Formats: sequence, structure tokens, C-alpha cells
Amino acid sequence: MDLQLTIQAANFVLAAEALAPKANHDGKIYYGHAVIQTIYSNDLATDISPNIDPIRDCVSIGYVARSTQSPDDYVIAIRGTANIWEWIQDAKLLPKSFPFVSGAGLTEDGFTDMYCSFRTGVDPKSARLTPTLASLLGSSATTNLTICGHSLGAALATLLALDVVMNTPYTHPIVYTFASPRVGDLTFSHLFNSVVPGCFRIANRNDVVTHLPTPPLYFHVGDDDELIPGSSVANNVLCQHHLTTYLFLLDKGATPLNAECVPK
Repeated sequence: MDLQLTIQAANFVLAAEALAPKANHDGKIYYGHAVIQTIYSNDLATDISPNIDPIRDCVSIGYVARSTQSPDDYVIAIRGTANIWEWIQDAKLLPKSFPFVSGAGLTEDGFTDMYCSFRTGVDPKSARLTPTLASLLGSSATTNLTICGHSLGAALATLLALDVVMNTPYTHPIVYTFASPRVGDLTFSHLFNSVVPGCFRIANRNDVVTHLPTPPLYFHVGDDDELIPGSSVANNVLCQHHLTTYLFLLDKGATPLNAECVPK
């Protein structure tokens, strides 16, 4: 794992999290990359918030951006959501077939339903993201694609990476996930690891989300890089999960912790 590239990927995701959920990223510049497509999705439905309306609750979940210096370099960044805590509280974690790749095994139903709603516009009839990538990124053999996400966004980035590898010309993305829950069963994990070898899963040892859902139904994917906060971060479930905490641990304190996460 290249530390500087990992920190850059986390900052791409932090940029997505910094905007309001209804915000449009198109045209914004993040770390030398210009956004060419905002990604929209239905929010995560849970038992606590079961009545997700496909238009009212369509949110901007991330973006596709192109380097302003190297036109063949692209990034897809996907943010997390507060609803991950409702998902944990529901704790049903039912598996279903991943519909875009034959033989991919079973994936967690909430993550899968949300990924299925990935669109290029707020209208639920807008084009699905993955089939539009060739028109956004072009078909150059030199195209470099980074996919990154945090929390729920990490789970969605995992599903996106497999879909991209199996159904687009971009067969060698580099994937960075931060605070990812487990996404799929053993069949899914084996297939993912065989076709997406460049996946780096960064997990804070004390982050509860990274330990859910549990085997034997669900397994992690990618190369595991563990962060150990020790006493440097307040012992609070939200603090241990924040992306700013991950950046603080990765860049040796150059990124400040959220004020409430500084140990007293």
C-alpha cells in the first residue's frame, strides 16, 4: 500500500462528505481532479427509516473526477452516510444475489439495493452509472481508475469495483476502502479478490463497523491494512469511525481530529 496515495484517496472521499447530501459536485476541483459526473443514489432504507422515496431521498453519494494534469487518470469517490448506524441497529443483514455479475454469490441486501440505484441524475429514470463510464472515461488502454469510499461508501465502492471490472473496459482499478463493513459471502469474496487484486482495505481496529456483518455469512475483501489508535483517539464509537480519524492515523496527525474525538 502506497501511503501517500492512500491519504489522497481518503481526501477525495472527505471532499464528497464535506458537501450537503443534495449537493451537485459537477465542475468542482478536488486535489487536482475536476468532477465530470455527480453520482446519485437512493439513501439506505432501514427499519427505522423504511419509507425511502425514490425522488425525495435521492442523494448525491459521490462523484467521478478527471485529473487536470493527466487526462487518463480518473477517480470515483463515494461518501458514507449517517444511516450506517441505523443499518447496524437493524442488524438483519439479509443476503441477496448480486444482479450485475453472474456467479458473484450473495451480498448484503441494503448495500446491494442502494448500489442498484446508482444513477447519473436525480431522476430515478436516469442512466445507471456503470454503463455510462465508457462515455465519461473514454476507452484508452492507458486509463487509470481509482475507486474509493468510506463506511457505507466503502461497501458501495466494493460493489462498484466488481461491476466495473466485469462489465466495462476498466479491468485494473485501484480500490481504497476506509472503515468498510463486510459486503458479501465467501463466493463473492473469492471472486472479488481474484479479479480485483489491487484493493486495499484500511480498518481501524477499534471501529465497530469494520467487524460487521459477521462470518459465516459475510467475509472481507482486499488486502487488510490495520490502524491501531491506542489512546490517541477518544474511545467513542463515532470517533473511531470518522474518516477524519482515519486520516489522522494515516498522516500522523497532520489532519486534526474532530474536537469531540480529542482524548480528554
